[in-house]
Amino acid sequence: MSDQDVQRDAISGARILVGDMLMWSDLETLETPLAVREVVRTAIAAQRPRRVLLAGPRAGLLVDAVPTDVRVDLLVRALPDARILGDRAGLHESSDLYCGGLDVFAPGHTYDLIVALGGPGRLLGPDSQGLTEAETVARLAALLDDGGRLVVDLANEMGFTDLVSALPDETLESDAGWYVGAAGFSPRHVFARERAAVLEAQGLHSEATFAALPSVDHHSLLVRDDAVQHERVRDRVGVRAGQAMDEHFSTTPMLREPRAVLQRIVDAGMLDELAPAWVVLATKGAAAGEVPSYPAIVSAERETDNPWSTVAVVSEDDTETLSWARPRGDDEISEGKLSRTLVPSYGGRSFELELRQACATRRHAAIRGRVRRYAAWLADPSVWTTQTAERRYFATPANTLVQGDRLTMADASWRRTGIVSAEDALVRGLRDFSRRLLASGSPHPWRPSVTPDELTVTLASMTGLTVTHAAIARVARVEAEVASTIAGRPEDLDELLSRNLEQGEFARDLPAPDEVGFRELLTRHRVISRELREKQGQVAWLEGTLRHRDRYIRRLEKVIERYEDTLTYRAVEALRAPRRIATEKAVSVAKSTAQEALPPGAMNKARQLAARVLK
Repeated sequence: MSDQDVQRDAISGARILVGDMLMWSDLETLETPLAVREVVRTAIAAQRPRRVLLAGPRAGLLVDAVPTDVRVDLLVRALPDARILGDRAGLHESSDLYCGGLDVFAPGHTYDLIVALGGPGRLLGPDSQGLTEAETVARLAALLDDGGRLVVDLANEMGFTDLVSALPDETLESDAGWYVGAAGFSPRHVFARERAAVLEAQGLHSEATFAALPSVDHHSLLVRDDAVQHERVRDRVGVRAGQAMDEHFSTTPMLREPRAVLQRIVDAGMLDELAPAWVVLATKGAAAGEVPSYPAIVSAERETDNPWSTVAVVSEDDTETLSWARPRGDDEISEGKLSRTLVPSYGGRSFELELRQACATRRHAAIRGRVRRYAAWLADPSVWTTQTAERRYFATPANTLVQGDRLTMADASWRRTGIVSAEDALVRGLRDFSRRLLASGSPHPWRPSVTPDELTVTLASMTGLTVTHAAIARVARVEAEVASTIAGRPEDLDELLSRNLEQGEFARDLPAPDEVGFRELLTRHRVISRELREKQGQVAWLEGTLRHRDRYIRRLEKVIERYEDTLTYRAVEALRAPRRIATEKAVSVAKSTAQEALPPGAMNKARQLAARVLK
């Protein structure tokens, strides 16, 4: 490429290549890949690179993970993103920015480390030549030094999210899906059995492969492919994967509830085959030296700009390290009554999943046993001492693990000043579980029109606790206070409280399409249809009874009409008329005579006297 073919952006100094997008920004919908950042840091610590390429907008956000004395190049397709990332890369001794497609990217040198995220859909623009995922890996491998390391993500054509989602990829309905069906692009993603061949064809030796959840553009959870072989680590995967799915599918219609499906996939050891995407670390040529000790699990909370968010790294020996998403020296953050400390979590089976499975059996005895166990744990003074009682508010079923014959908190990093009673903690936990259970359309033995607050009362009554409206309002206010503090908007307290109370008061028999699995919705539809048929039968019986009574009334009216037509009835009516007229005339004459006989004003005085007596 000659100098005449290269243009530079006057603001950022980025070199403009073919495939640039002047009025488009990928970073508007993408967040920093915190989980991949931990993996990249491990790779850099194991072998310090001389020159690094960050390809793609999400990879560009990792420029802070590269030491400032290392040369780094950034390649993005959108000019606004190049300007934003150029500011973040300003602390590095030497950095070059390129705006355009990977297909024409030719920097004239190679790299020791390449991080490429997003695949062809994020690395190429509308004016670029289409590339398949295998061709994309080939072009990246050509830019890599011998012994250099490549970090790349690949989408899985058989990802389980596509199997449970009721809608195709949302990018297909937006401008971001322009590449679908375009010339040169592959009509499908890679299968698990094809992944190794794609790497080996370019002389790449795989060091580690991570299952990436919940999607190729938002993998906040990374699980190394051999991690699920260890039972304790596998239990951690199930809990954290469920949390990742909760966040991702909160606005996506589903064919079925994904938590149970994901737990089965993890238990079967098939997460690698059915993960939505993979993050692959590979070296070019023969393996150079010892392979770095990559983490077994990396879990990052989604809100990367929130100061309360954390990143958890679990090693092979089940040791967890917790850090802030926005690095800072202090290991504690507090505001108002809320505080959070970097306390590692524990492994175990999700108690909420067990409670959901008990509800699915529709056996009240099974549900009652688990609810009573949960209530006894919340009231156990040996568990909730003066040092730990401030955490009890956060011990919801979703944040509770089963470890053998005891319960424990999954995330014990949160505290709230002021000890919440065991009764209020139980109401809060059951109410949170009821909302999640009904919102997901999961099976349960109660009527379809039950509200979360009504279900909370039912579950609490199994422990002998009577839940009042005052208790629900008290718990809802605490939840609203915590939510407003985490969001950094205390002025929204009243709005959050109103929304919280509304979520518990209204039935979920007709849930929103983005809050229920389609299979569960069909089950609920069958239950409602059966009840509707029963009501229709009752209405038909009542209508028949009304028609019978209408016929009986019509017969009585005809009998009355026949009596009125008889001679006897007319004769009696004729005799009654003169008597009525004579009576009325006699009464009128008596009134006139009395008025003439009494002195003037006597009638008015009599009326006033009668009024006083009646009072």
